[in-house]
Order: sequence, then structure tokens, then C-alpha cells
Amino acid sequence: MLVWLQIEPFVDCKSQYIIASETSSANVNDQRMAIMLLKYLKEHFPRLAPKHVLADKGYDGEPVYRKIREIGAFPLIPLIHRVKLPEGVDEHLRPTCQQGHPYVYDSYDAKRDTVKFTRPKECMACPFEADGCQKVFKFRVKEDVRRFTAPGRGSEKWAQLFKQRTAIERVFAYLKLYLELGSTRKLKKRALVDIQLSYLTYNLCKLALDRLNRTMLEPQVA
Repeated sequence: MLVWLQIEPFVDCKSQYIIASETSSANVNDQRMAIMLLKYLKEHFPRLAPKHVLADKGYDGEPVYRKIREIGAFPLIPLIHRVKLPEGVDEHLRPTCQQGHPYVYDSYDAKRDTVKFTRPKECMACPFEADGCQKVFKFRVKEDVRRFTAPGRGSEKWAQLFKQRTAIERVFAYLKLYLELGSTRKLKKRALVDIQLSYLTYNLCKLALDRLNRTMLEPQVA
């Protein structure tokens, strides 16, 4: 009998090192795996303070968001709209004005744990301006950890940060192409050992390459 393994590495998008990982049978839910990995990270790397955790929409679940906030980070995960959107919000769950324009993410107040949204520029010439569209919205993040994050959903900064997730795809591609993790036929403990050795090999190769590049960039000392 063949048992497919699900591999969940935690990758630093900036350095592209594998920090931690969890492995399970393929029938385990992605969100459950993410929660296990986040717990492991908090227990074994208490001094590690990630600012953001990036993941694809398969991890769009409130328990995942809450666990990410527990480690002091903000989740950057695309939304899956399982139900019809309520009135007064757009597809990014931002508040909208009377004409349907989304409010603009402004800032995050760490002291009060609130995110701030301001009126969109379209409201400057809005016929409903006299009716008094609310100028500013402030929401506590803990009220809805799936909806509110920093930077806010739909903002340019959110999109720019999420682009860094391509680093994870590069690491996956390297592991599959050069270390054959996508086609291993080892079973049980041998499979787990093979995965851990592959991670170690990858990190050591990355470290060696980084040090070589650093040496080559340093000015030659006479």
C-alpha cells in the first residue's frame, strides 16, 4: 500500500531558508497542518518574530488566522467567498460608500490594535456628500481576524507583500527538481528521514551559496 505524504515547510520569504516543517498523510486538512506548524514554530522558536505569514487561499480559515495572530504576525491569505457578501463591503471586505466605492486602508494602530480606513477619492465629487458618508472607519482586528489585517486587504502594500510568496514556490521547485522530493518512493520512517535530510541539504547549499556570493561582493583587500 502506498501512502502519499503532505509536506508543509515554513519558509522565510526574504532569505529563502526553510525554518521548520510538518509532515503528514495526504488526507490531513491543509489548515490543520498550518496550525500544527504554527504551534511548533511558537514552541521551538520563541524569539522568532515574523511580521506576516503568507499562504494561498487553501488556508483561508478563521482558526489559521487566530493562530497567526497568536504568534504576533498578520495573515496575508486570499479570501474564499463561501457565502454571498453582505451589503456595505466589497470583495476584500472593505467598507464601501453609498455609491459602492471601497474605503481606502490608511494605517494600523498597534496600541489599540485597530485598522483605519478613509473615504475613497471618488467621494470628493459625490452627489451623496451632503448626506454625510462616514469619513473614517476604525475596526479592532480581534473583532474579525479574517476580515481585518495590516496592511489592509485590497491595498497596494498588501499586494506587494503577497508577491513575496513566489519565494516559497522557488523553494518547492528546487526541492522537487534537485532533491527529488516530488518523486520519492521511500516509505514510513525512511520517507521522513529523506525529507529532513533534503531540507538540511537545501539549507546547507543555500548557506554555502550565500557566503560565496558575499565573499565575491566584498572588496578585495590588498
